[in-house]
Amino acid sequence: MRNIALLIEYDGTAYSGWQVQKNAQSIQAVVQETLTGLLQEDIKVVAAGRTDAGVHAFGQVANFRTHSEWETEKIVHTLQSTLPGDISIRKGAVVPDDFHSRFDAVGRKYWYNIVTRKSPLSGHFAAYFHYDFSIDKMNEAAASLIGMRSLKSFTKLADQQQHFICKVTGAEWQKEGRDCFLPFDLRFEIKANRFLHGMVRAVVGTLVDVGRGKISVEEFKRITSSECRSYASMSAPACGLFLAEVEYPFDIWGGLEDGSQLLETGGSKPN
Repeated sequence: MRNIALLIEYDGTAYSGWQVQKNAQSIQAVVQETLTGLLQEDIKVVAAGRTDAGVHAFGQVANFRTHSEWETEKIVHTLQSTLPGDISIRKGAVVPDDFHSRFDAVGRKYWYNIVTRKSPLSGHFAAYFHYDFSIDKMNEAAASLIGMRSLKSFTKLADQQQHFICKVTGAEWQKEGRDCFLPFDLRFEIKANRFLHGMVRAVVGTLVDVGRGKISVEEFKRITSSECRSYASMSAPACGLFLAEVEYPFDIWGGLEDGSQLLETGGSKPN
């Protein structure tokens, strides 16, 4: 049996999130059902992050095990031609048998895109806020998140999480034009070893209030230390959020030992 990792890109607009749900369509369900049909065996796919409804991914990592003798290249190319147009497999590789996309991850990066003008090109991929933002104040507040600390103030379903300590290694707002693949005016990039449920959208919503002058930088810091979700602002809309990258202690996609294989596709399947 082989363990195969996939690098997945998707538009989450039409889905209830990554995780399988009883009465709604999910990314996980579509990928699993497609693989099960192709390989003629029951396939279970696990991912590095359980993105919420309407959230997108540029660098989701998932893995599954199979008895199939299909080459990795054939699996990935067949998936590309079979999956719907809003899900694409960017890369595929055979990985060590004990590799787990979620538990082996040592870091994750999220993007949050904002437009400050109405944009028909960004409707599903950026949130629209019509404010004049102070980027300096937003970055001053965001910088206070860096380090190892409890971020309980920015999570929902707190009673379902074992602890709230995250190590944030980067948190910065960027203006348009840098590393951009979609039209946006502002992008928030945050990196951490782990993320709490709903954390990025709650952080962004609160930083938006800092940027428009509703709360001060010092108030943002007090909200963080309060460990009380009701003190933070409303969560930003799901449409602006992307799981951008998942980091591992070794390179999954190139140079693995023990006969590992690598395939990178030439792009997403057209709609």
